[in-house]
Amino acid sequence: MIRKSVYALITLLGVALLVAWLNRDALVDRAIQARLQQGPDESFTDDKQHVRVLICGTGSPEVSAAAAQACTLVSAGGKMFLFDVGDGAVHSLAQSKIPVDRLERIFITHFHSDHFHDLAPLINTGWIWGRKTPLEVQGPVGTKQVLDGLAQAYALDEGYRSANMPHLKKNRSVAFGVPLEVEFGEGQRTIRVYNKDGVTIDATLVAHDPVQPALGYVLRYKGKKVFVSGDTEVSPVNFEAMRDADLAVHESYAAHMVRRAIPQMKKLGMHFEAEVAERTIPYHADNIALAKQAQEAGVKHLLLTHLIPYPDNFVVRRMYTAGMAEYFKGELTVAQDGMVLVVGDQRASPVNDKHPSRPPNNDESGR
Repeated sequence: MIRKSVYALITLLGVALLVAWLNRDALVDRAIQARLQQGPDESFTDDKQHVRVLICGTGSPEVSAAAAQACTLVSAGGKMFLFDVGDGAVHSLAQSKIPVDRLERIFITHFHSDHFHDLAPLINTGWIWGRKTPLEVQGPVGTKQVLDGLAQAYALDEGYRSANMPHLKKNRSVAFGVPLEVEFGEGQRTIRVYNKDGVTIDATLVAHDPVQPALGYVLRYKGKKVFVSGDTEVSPVNFEAMRDADLAVHESYAAHMVRRAIPQMKKLGMHFEAEVAERTIPYHADNIALAKQAQEAGVKHLLLTHLIPYPDNFVVRRMYTAGMAEYFKGELTVAQDGMVLVVGDQRASPVNDKHPSRPPNNDESGR
Protein backbone atom coordinates (compact mmCIF):
# COMPACT_ATOMS: atom_id res chain seq x y z
CA MET A 1 0.00 0.00 0.00
CA ILE A 2 2.79 2.43 0.94
CA ARG A 3 4.74 1.53 -2.20
CA LYS A 4 1.68 2.20 -4.38
CA SER A 5 1.15 5.58 -2.70
CA VAL A 6 4.79 6.53 -3.32
CA TYR A 7 4.51 5.50 -6.99
CA ALA A 8 1.30 7.52 -7.32
CA LEU A 9 2.92 10.58 -5.75
CA ILE A 10 5.95 10.31 -8.04
CA THR A 11 3.68 9.94 -11.06
CA LEU A 12 1.64 12.96 -10.02
CA LEU A 13 4.79 15.02 -9.49
CA GLY A 14 6.09 13.96 -12.90
CA VAL A 15 2.86 14.97 -14.59
CA ALA A 16 2.93 18.35 -12.80
CA LEU A 17 6.52 18.96 -13.91
CA LEU A 18 5.64 17.99 -17.49
CA VAL A 19 2.66 20.35 -17.53
CA ALA A 20 4.81 23.15 -16.11
CA TRP A 21 7.49 22.51 -18.74
CA LEU A 22 4.99 22.50 -21.59
CA ASN A 23 3.45 25.74 -20.29
CA ARG A 24 6.68 27.39 -19.23
CA ASP A 25 6.31 30.38 -21.55
CA ALA A 26 2.84 31.16 -20.24
CA LEU A 27 4.05 30.84 -16.64
CA VAL A 28 6.98 33.18 -17.29
CA ASP A 29 4.64 35.69 -18.95
CA ARG A 30 2.32 35.59 -15.95
CA ALA A 31 5.24 36.17 -13.59
CA ILE A 32 6.38 39.14 -15.68
CA GLN A 33 2.86 40.59 -15.72
CA ALA A 34 2.53 40.19 -11.95
CA ARG A 35 5.83 42.01 -11.44
CA LEU A 36 4.88 44.83 -13.80
CA GLN A 37 1.52 45.31 -12.08
CA GLN A 38 3.15 46.00 -8.71
CA GLY A 39 2.48 49.71 -8.71
CA PRO A 40 3.64 52.40 -6.28
CA ASP A 41 2.06 53.04 -2.90
CA GLU A 42 -0.47 55.78 -3.64
CA SER A 43 -1.60 56.22 -0.04
CA PHE A 44 0.79 59.10 0.62
CA THR A 45 -0.46 61.10 -2.36
CA ASP A 46 -4.11 60.00 -2.21
CA ASP A 47 -4.66 60.89 1.45
CA LYS A 48 -5.25 64.63 1.54
CA GLN A 49 -6.82 64.69 5.01
CA HIS A 50 -4.05 63.39 7.25
CA VAL A 51 -0.36 63.79 7.82
CA ARG A 52 1.32 60.48 7.04
CA VAL A 53 4.88 59.57 8.03
CA LEU A 54 7.20 56.90 6.68
CA ILE A 55 10.40 56.21 8.59
CA CYS A 56 12.68 55.32 5.70
CA GLY A 57 15.91 55.33 7.69
CA THR A 58 16.76 55.02 11.40
CA GLY A 59 20.52 54.52 11.21
CA SER A 60 23.52 56.73 11.92
CA PRO A 61 27.21 56.63 10.91
CA GLU A 62 27.48 53.60 13.21
CA VAL A 63 27.56 50.31 11.29
CA SER A 64 24.27 48.66 12.21
CA ALA A 65 21.35 46.53 11.12
CA ALA A 66 19.44 49.60 9.94
CA ALA A 67 18.29 49.42 6.33
CA ALA A 68 19.19 53.08 5.86
CA GLN A 69 20.63 56.11 7.57
CA ALA A 70 18.60 59.23 8.40
CA CYS A 71 15.46 59.48 6.27
CA THR A 72 11.89 60.55 7.10
CA LEU A 73 9.08 60.96 4.57
CA VAL A 74 6.12 63.14 5.54
CA SER A 75 3.06 63.60 3.35
CA ALA A 76 0.43 66.29 3.82
CA GLY A 77 -2.28 67.46 1.46
CA GLY A 78 -1.24 64.71 -0.95
CA LYS A 79 2.29 66.13 -1.26
CA MET A 80 5.38 64.19 -0.19
CA PHE A 81 8.29 65.86 1.59
CA LEU A 82 11.53 64.05 2.37
CA PHE A 83 13.64 65.05 5.36
CA ASP A 84 17.23 63.86 4.97
CA VAL A 85 18.37 61.14 2.63
CA GLY A 86 21.19 59.10 4.17
CA ASP A 87 22.93 56.03 2.82
CA GLY A 88 20.42 53.36 1.80
CA ALA A 89 17.48 55.76 1.67
CA VAL A 90 16.76 55.25 -2.04
CA HIS A 91 16.59 51.48 -1.59
CA SER A 92 14.44 51.91 1.51
CA LEU A 93 12.00 54.16 -0.37
CA ALA A 94 11.85 51.61 -3.18
CA GLN A 95 11.09 48.86 -0.64
CA SER A 96 8.14 50.95 0.53
CA LYS A 97 7.08 51.54 -3.11
CA ILE A 98 7.35 55.32 -2.84
CA PRO A 99 7.16 57.05 -6.25
CA VAL A 100 10.25 59.22 -5.86
CA ASP A 101 9.52 61.06 -9.10
CA ARG A 102 6.59 62.71 -7.28
CA LEU A 103 8.46 64.14 -4.30
CA GLU A 104 7.53 67.77 -3.68
CA ARG A 105 10.78 68.85 -2.01
CA ILE A 106 13.81 67.51 -0.14
CA PHE A 107 14.82 69.10 3.17
CA ILE A 108 18.34 68.52 4.49
CA THR A 109 18.98 69.15 8.17
CA HIS A 110 22.78 69.44 8.00
CA PHE A 111 25.77 68.22 6.07
CA HIS A 112 26.98 65.22 7.98
CA SER A 113 27.26 62.54 5.31
CA ASP A 114 24.73 60.21 6.93
CA HIS A 115 22.06 62.83 6.24
CA PHE A 116 22.65 63.43 2.52
CA HIS A 117 24.66 60.46 1.27
CA ASP A 118 21.86 59.27 -1.09
CA LEU A 119 20.89 62.72 -2.35
CA ALA A 120 22.54 62.27 -5.76
CA PRO A 121 21.08 58.76 -6.35
CA LEU A 122 17.65 60.08 -5.35
CA ILE A 123 17.77 62.96 -7.84
CA ASN A 124 19.16 60.65 -10.51
CA THR A 125 16.50 57.99 -9.93
CA GLY A 126 13.65 60.51 -10.12
CA TRP A 127 15.00 61.86 -13.42
CA ILE A 128 15.41 58.41 -14.97
CA TRP A 129 11.94 57.27 -13.95
CA GLY A 130 9.87 60.16 -15.18
CA ARG A 131 10.15 63.27 -13.06
CA LYS A 132 9.07 66.29 -15.13
CA THR A 133 10.44 69.20 -13.09
CA PRO A 134 13.77 69.65 -11.27
CA LEU A 135 13.68 68.56 -7.64
CA GLU A 136 14.02 71.34 -5.10
CA VAL A 137 16.54 70.63 -2.35
CA GLN A 138 16.34 72.92 0.67
CA GLY A 139 18.90 73.05 3.43
CA PRO A 140 21.42 75.16 5.31
CA VAL A 141 23.91 77.45 3.67
CA GLY A 142 26.18 75.11 1.74
CA THR A 143 23.35 73.38 -0.14
CA LYS A 144 24.41 74.94 -3.44
CA GLN A 145 28.01 73.87 -2.91
CA VAL A 146 26.90 70.29 -2.31
CA LEU A 147 24.57 70.19 -5.34
CA ASP A 148 27.20 71.72 -7.59
CA GLY A 149 29.61 69.00 -6.53
CA LEU A 150 27.04 66.26 -7.12
CA ALA A 151 26.21 67.68 -10.55
CA GLN A 152 29.88 67.53 -11.48
CA ALA A 153 30.17 63.96 -10.22
CA TYR A 154 27.11 62.84 -12.20
CA ALA A 155 27.83 64.81 -15.39
CA LEU A 156 29.14 61.78 -17.29
CA ASP A 157 26.17 59.65 -16.27
CA GLU A 158 23.77 62.38 -17.39
CA GLY A 159 25.49 62.67 -20.75
CA TYR A 160 25.44 58.95 -21.47
CA ARG A 161 21.81 58.49 -20.46
CA SER A 162 20.63 61.54 -22.40
CA ALA A 163 22.39 60.27 -25.53
CA ASN A 164 20.62 56.93 -25.22
CA MET A 165 17.14 58.08 -24.12
CA PRO A 166 15.50 60.92 -26.11
CA HIS A 167 12.94 61.61 -23.38
CA LEU A 168 15.74 62.18 -20.86
CA LYS A 169 17.57 64.48 -23.25
CA LYS A 170 14.49 66.73 -23.32
CA ASN A 171 14.55 66.97 -19.51
CA ARG A 172 18.27 67.26 -18.82
CA SER A 173 17.73 69.95 -16.18
CA VAL A 174 15.79 67.41 -14.08
CA ALA A 175 19.00 65.40 -13.67
CA PHE A 176 20.27 68.01 -11.21
CA GLY A 177 18.55 69.43 -8.15
CA VAL A 178 17.63 73.06 -7.52
CA PRO A 179 19.35 74.38 -4.35
CA LEU A 180 17.32 76.47 -1.92
CA GLU A 181 19.44 77.74 0.94
CA VAL A 182 17.89 78.70 4.28
CA GLU A 183 19.37 81.95 5.56
CA PHE A 184 18.41 83.49 8.89
CA GLY A 185 18.34 87.17 9.72
CA GLU A 186 20.15 88.54 12.75
CA GLY A 187 18.62 87.10 15.91
CA GLN A 188 16.24 84.93 13.88
CA ARG A 189 15.95 81.24 14.78
CA THR A 190 12.91 80.16 12.78
CA ILE A 191 11.91 80.94 9.22
CA ARG A 192 9.04 79.74 7.03
CA VAL A 193 10.40 77.92 4.00
CA TYR A 194 7.23 76.39 2.52
CA ASN A 195 3.63 77.63 2.43
CA LYS A 196 1.34 76.07 -0.14
CA ASP A 197 -2.13 74.50 -0.24
CA GLY A 198 -2.51 74.59 3.54
CA VAL A 199 0.89 72.99 4.26
CA THR A 200 3.50 75.07 6.05
CA ILE A 201 7.06 74.07 6.88
CA ASP A 202 9.34 76.11 9.11
CA ALA A 203 13.10 75.65 9.39
CA THR A 204 14.43 76.11 12.90
CA LEU A 205 18.00 76.23 14.20
CA VAL A 206 18.92 73.36 16.52
CA ALA A 207 21.97 72.70 18.71
CA HIS A 208 24.48 70.41 17.04
CA ASP A 209 27.81 72.19 17.56
CA PRO A 210 30.26 72.31 15.95
CA VAL A 211 27.88 71.86 13.01
CA GLN A 212 26.52 75.31 12.21
CA PRO A 213 23.94 75.77 10.99
CA ALA A 214 22.02 72.59 11.79
CA LEU A 215 18.29 72.61 11.16
CA GLY A 216 15.12 70.95 12.34
CA TYR A 217 11.81 71.33 10.52
CA VAL A 218 8.24 71.86 11.71
CA LEU A 219 5.41 70.81 9.37
CA ARG A 220 1.82 71.88 10.01
CA TYR A 221 -1.32 70.77 8.20
CA LYS A 222 -4.99 70.82 9.22
CA GLY A 223 -4.15 71.65 12.82
CA LYS A 224 -1.51 68.90 13.15
CA LYS A 225 2.13 69.56 13.94
CA VAL A 226 5.15 67.35 13.21
CA PHE A 227 8.68 68.21 14.33
CA VAL A 228 11.63 66.52 12.59
CA SER A 229 14.65 67.28 14.73
CA GLY A 230 17.62 66.34 12.60
CA ASP A 231 20.70 65.89 14.80
CA THR A 232 20.65 67.93 18.00
CA GLU A 233 21.44 67.77 21.65
CA VAL A 234 18.56 68.39 24.04
CA SER A 235 18.49 72.17 24.33
CA PRO A 236 16.10 74.97 25.29
CA VAL A 237 16.48 76.35 21.75
CA ASN A 238 14.41 73.40 20.48
CA PHE A 239 11.54 73.89 22.90
CA GLU A 240 9.25 76.00 20.73
CA ALA A 241 9.65 73.66 17.78
CA MET A 242 8.61 70.76 20.04
CA ARG A 243 5.81 72.58 21.85
CA ASP A 244 2.48 70.72 21.52
CA ALA A 245 3.75 68.61 18.62
CA ASP A 246 1.42 65.79 17.68
CA LEU A 247 4.50 63.89 16.58
CA ALA A 248 8.17 64.58 17.26
CA VAL A 249 10.48 62.52 15.03
CA HIS A 250 13.56 63.00 17.15
CA GLU A 251 17.14 61.78 17.08
CA SER A 252 17.96 59.59 20.02
CA TYR A 253 21.07 58.60 21.95
CA ALA A 254 20.98 55.98 24.70
CA ALA A 255 23.80 57.59 26.68
CA HIS A 256 23.26 55.23 29.63
CA MET A 257 24.16 52.29 27.38
CA VAL A 258 27.12 54.03 25.76
CA ARG A 259 28.60 55.12 29.09
CA ARG A 260 28.33 51.55 30.33
CA ALA A 261 30.06 50.27 27.18
CA ILE A 262 33.02 52.68 27.23
CA PRO A 263 34.92 50.99 30.12
CA GLN A 264 34.42 47.63 28.43
CA MET A 265 35.82 49.04 25.19
CA LYS A 266 38.93 50.20 27.03
CA LYS A 267 39.36 46.81 28.73
CA LEU A 268 39.29 45.19 25.29
CA GLY A 269 41.87 47.61 23.95
CA MET A 270 39.31 49.46 21.81
CA HIS A 271 40.64 52.87 22.78
CA PHE A 272 39.80 54.54 19.47
CA GLU A 273 36.18 53.36 19.65
CA ALA A 274 35.95 54.51 23.27
CA GLU A 275 37.21 57.98 22.38
CA VAL A 276 34.72 58.27 19.51
CA ALA A 277 31.89 57.24 21.84
CA GLU A 278 32.92 59.81 24.45
CA ARG A 279 33.07 62.57 21.85
CA THR A 280 29.60 61.83 20.42
CA ILE A 281 27.73 61.96 23.73
CA PRO A 282 27.65 65.77 24.19
CA TYR A 283 26.10 66.68 20.83
CA HIS A 284 23.32 64.15 20.58
CA ALA A 285 19.97 63.87 22.36
CA ASP A 286 20.31 61.88 25.58
CA ASN A 287 17.16 59.78 25.97
CA ILE A 288 16.35 60.79 29.54
CA ALA A 289 16.87 64.51 28.91
CA LEU A 290 14.79 64.15 25.75
CA ALA A 291 11.96 62.46 27.64
CA LYS A 292 11.90 65.30 30.16
CA GLN A 293 11.85 68.01 27.49
CA ALA A 294 9.19 66.24 25.42
CA GLN A 295 6.94 65.99 28.48
CA GLU A 296 7.45 69.65 29.36
CA ALA A 297 6.78 70.68 25.75
CA GLY A 298 3.52 68.72 25.60
CA VAL A 299 4.59 66.33 22.83
CA LYS A 300 1.86 63.76 22.21
CA HIS A 301 3.96 61.12 20.44
CA LEU A 302 7.74 60.87 20.64
CA LEU A 303 9.24 58.76 17.87
CA LEU A 304 12.92 57.91 18.34
CA THR A 305 15.18 57.64 15.30
CA HIS A 306 18.89 58.02 14.34
CA LEU A 307 19.32 55.35 17.01
CA ILE A 308 22.65 55.07 18.86
CA PRO A 309 23.61 52.40 19.76
CA TYR A 310 21.37 50.62 17.28
CA PRO A 311 18.84 48.37 19.07
CA ASP A 312 18.80 45.40 16.72
CA ASN A 313 16.87 42.92 18.87
CA PHE A 314 13.95 42.87 21.32
CA VAL A 315 16.10 42.82 24.46
CA VAL A 316 18.26 45.76 23.40
CA ARG A 317 15.16 47.70 22.35
CA ARG A 318 13.79 47.33 25.87
CA MET A 319 17.08 48.45 27.37
CA TYR A 320 17.26 51.33 24.91
CA THR A 321 14.33 53.27 26.41
CA ALA A 322 15.02 52.39 30.04
CA GLY A 323 13.85 55.17 32.35
CA MET A 324 12.14 57.28 29.68
CA ALA A 325 8.59 56.33 30.67
CA GLU A 326 9.26 57.70 34.15
CA TYR A 327 9.44 61.20 32.68
CA PHE A 328 7.48 61.10 29.41
CA LYS A 329 3.81 60.15 29.67
CA GLY A 330 2.86 60.39 26.01
CA GLU A 331 3.22 57.69 23.38
CA LEU A 332 6.81 56.54 22.97
CA THR A 333 8.01 54.56 19.95
CA VAL A 334 11.40 53.25 18.89
CA ALA A 335 11.32 53.61 15.11
CA GLN A 336 12.07 50.86 12.61
CA ASP A 337 12.92 51.25 8.94
CA GLY A 338 9.71 51.01 6.93
CA MET A 339 7.40 51.99 9.78
CA VAL A 340 4.34 54.00 8.70
CA LEU A 341 2.40 56.30 11.00
CA VAL A 342 -0.69 58.43 10.54
CA VAL A 343 -1.22 61.58 12.55
CA GLY A 344 -4.94 61.17 13.12
CA ASP A 345 -7.64 62.94 15.08
CA GLN A 346 -6.19 61.92 18.46
CA ARG A 347 -2.56 60.93 18.10
CA ALA A 348 -0.14 59.38 15.67
CA SER A 349 -0.39 55.60 15.63
CA PRO A 350 1.90 52.96 14.13
CA VAL A 351 0.09 51.30 11.24
CA ASN A 352 2.23 48.65 9.54
CA ASP A 353 5.75 47.89 8.40
CA LYS A 354 6.10 48.40 4.66
CA HIS A 355 9.33 46.42 4.43
CA PRO A 356 8.53 42.73 3.82
CA SER A 357 11.82 41.68 5.38
CA ARG A 358 10.86 43.02 8.79
CA PRO A 359 8.15 41.76 11.18
CA PRO A 360 5.04 43.85 11.91
CA ASN A 361 5.44 46.48 14.60
CA ASN A 362 3.19 45.08 17.31
CA ASP A 363 4.76 46.48 20.46
CA GLU A 364 7.22 49.34 20.24
CA SER A 365 5.95 51.52 23.05
CA GLY A 366 9.15 51.15 25.01
CA ARG A 367 7.13 50.77 28.18
